[in-house]
Amino acid sequence: MKLNSRWAVSWLVRLTLIFSITVLITILFFYIPRGGKKYGSVRTNASVSIMQVNGQYNFFKDGKPFQVKGGAGFTYIKELAGCGGNTITCWDTSKLDITLKEAAKYNVSVIIGLDIPGGENTSYYENKKNITALYQAYTLIVSRYKDHPSLLAWSLGNELNFPFSLTATPFYKTYNRLLNMIQTKDFNHPVSTCVINIPKRIIMNLQWRVPALDFLCVNTYNGIKTLQKDLNAMMWVWKGPYLVSEWAPNGGWEAEATSWAAPIENTSTKKAEQYYELFTKYMPLDDPRFLGSLAFCWGSRQEYTYTWYSIFGEDGCPTEIKETLNDCWKDTLTKHIAPKLRYMLLDSLGSNDNIILKAGSIHNLSVLLEPAESASDLQYKWEILKEGWQTWGQTWNYFKKPQVEPGLIKDSSLQITNFVAPVKEGPYRVFVTVYNSKGHTATANTPIYVVK
Repeated sequence: MKLNSRWAVSWLVRLTLIFSITVLITILFFYIPRGGKKYGSVRTNASVSIMQVNGQYNFFKDGKPFQVKGGAGFTYIKELAGCGGNTITCWDTSKLDITLKEAAKYNVSVIIGLDIPGGENTSYYENKKNITALYQAYTLIVSRYKDHPSLLAWSLGNELNFPFSLTATPFYKTYNRLLNMIQTKDFNHPVSTCVINIPKRIIMNLQWRVPALDFLCVNTYNGIKTLQKDLNAMMWVWKGPYLVSEWAPNGGWEAEATSWAAPIENTSTKKAEQYYELFTKYMPLDDPRFLGSLAFCWGSRQEYTYTWYSIFGEDGCPTEIKETLNDCWKDTLTKHIAPKLRYMLLDSLGSNDNIILKAGSIHNLSVLLEPAESASDLQYKWEILKEGWQTWGQTWNYFKKPQVEPGLIKDSSLQITNFVAPVKEGPYRVFVTVYNSKGHTATANTPIYVVK
């Protein structure tokens, strides 16, 4: 029995070793690029290309080096240019005409995003009607905008799942067909795709299955703090150029949360400080592969809340984040004129206190300003909204702002006021927006849960 046991263990070790070597050979065979087009390939005489000169990658636009500084969105392009921004990326193809028109007016470049379903949507890619409609639609878009002087690049797909497969699946066949169409019809502009942080598996799959991309776009939030380390760790398999295509302080999924899983949002004043810290301390500005960055979100957007990612208010008033990005892009320090908030209080409690209220109960609201802030110049607007918590964490869609709960706040124009808790049980959020006479704004909010 002992001899048989030893023999079995010996063979198990041998089989494990053989299996491990086979897996390693398979990885090396499939994932290490084997000739052909590489990231950053030069298109000779193209109006926009990506070239490596003296070890440094850059966009070259009309023959001149061009580093991206800008935002993700399609609005406030005049303001972006005034802050030193030179690029905006637009994923809403219905807004391309007006976006490109404004961009040309203010000498801003545009990256056009063409979104498609990810590789996990097998039924979509097995349906020939879907593929035909998608191909025809994007062929028309590429043909229509490929010669626009403001176009900088294309991005095919945002945060897609590029699955491992030993065969070329319908998804990969479709993706490469679309990529080939763009590069054939538009010789003058490079093409990318957007990934989240530095996903090892997806980058390896891209190297194997989609080797014709010109550069990589990286969407990163709190992950920017380890971005350079993560990039270095992937040097053995990928050394191409990249653009930080979305960046901001922590996303809603990265934030602290209440006991009912409501993400806790910082004031716009705090977020402005965080944008500056992330850009000056963690943005890989000295990396020779770095092509530039795009802040998220240059405009107003409902996601988690209507203020979480919004650099501008719904009414167009900018927050202090705009002033911070001006400092980042111009490498300067200016005196900011936006209102500055410390925090807001509900009675004597803050966002981290898991505030649970009885339906119909009366409570106090107040917002505390930074010590140097003058209250005489400020106006206030308070709102209570029901949480859209069914969509928390779904970062790939535009969401509708919940309706304001009417008649609950005694006087919405005061720095200190009272409100009545909603009568219907569930999660809500209390917002305050502070305006000054200089046209700037600041925001804060607190999540609450109402019980009967």
